Parts: sequence; C-alpha cells; structure tokens
Amino acid sequence: TTLGYLSDALDNFHKHKDILVWLNIRKHLNIPKFHSLLHYHQFITWFGTTKNYNTEIFEHFHIGFAKEGWRASNKRNEAP
Repeated sequence: TTLGYLSDALDNFHKHKDILVWLNIRKHLNIPKFHSLLHYHQFITWFGTTKNYNTEIFEHFHIGFAKEGWRASNKRNEAP
C-alpha cells in the first residue's frame, strides 16, 4: 500500500539521516518538517487523507527569518 511505501521510506531516511550531520551538511536535524513526517502514517490511518495539511507555515517563517537576516547584514558575502 501507499502507506507502506511511506513507512518504508521514512524508516530508510531515519536509518541513514545521521550521515548528514556526520558529513557536516547540517549541524542537526531538529526540523519541524522532519518531525511532522513521523506522524503522517498515524494521522492518515486515524483521520483519512491529509486535506489542508501542509508545511506552508514553516516555509513562511523561514522566508521571514531569511529576509530579516539579509536586511540586517552588510548585503555582501551572503554565503559563508
């Protein structure tokens, strides 16, 4: 089933995700999107499809923080 594919993909991701920290790609993986993925299978089983369930609010926060940081910077060397 599709939920089975979701569970398998999440299991595989969680099995290998530490490599991202080990390779210094990210300092940590405490990301709301990753946490919410843990609940998808359970919520779909309980409530059905995920109508109007998205991560748009987190994207909105990220955009605001990125713009605020850019405005406060010297507008140079945007990449460390």
